Amino acid sequence: MWRVILVVLVLTFAAYRIIGGGAGKPGDAPVADAVNYDGYMEVRMLMQGDQREIELVAVEERPPAGDCEKGATGTKLLGLCPAGSKLSCRIKNLECSRDVEPRYHRMLDGQAASVHYAHVQVDSGPGAPRRAVLLGWGMTEQESQMLCGAVQASANKNNKLGGKVTCI
Repeated sequence: MWRVILVVLVLTFAAYRIIGGGAGKPGDAPVADAVNYDGYMEVRMLMQGDQREIELVAVEERPPAGDCEKGATGTKLLGLCPAGSKLSCRIKNLECSRDVEPRYHRMLDGQAASVHYAHVQVDSGPGAPRRAVLLGWGMTEQESQMLCGAVQASANKNNKLGGKVTCI
């Protein structure tokens, strides 16, 4: 059951944040919203179950500036936590900054890491090119592979900006 909830949450999280729900679609947004923040957005969501804690992390390069200025992004992400489950979710951190940890720079460059992660490259649409990574800390190797596969499947189904998702 834990895995089913995780997959549902991750698919929604990825589709919202990286593949277009949070970034907008070409022609959708006013010109002012097409401006990108010159830095990174890092979102950390804690999911706690019966005896597990997983931290989902999304790091996006050059996110839409409006996402950094509005507090609504975190509220929307919390709404993705499955209602009625024994799973509790909370946004641990959502911040935009000029730099991120070196390990996330390596991941954005597509280098191997100690966990499997989804690497997203968007080459068209507003603010392109942009890159992002999505991963989970506190997962087994099999779960991190499943997470990456789920993000990739979601991206292939919901991709509105022509992005490419690679599992690394």
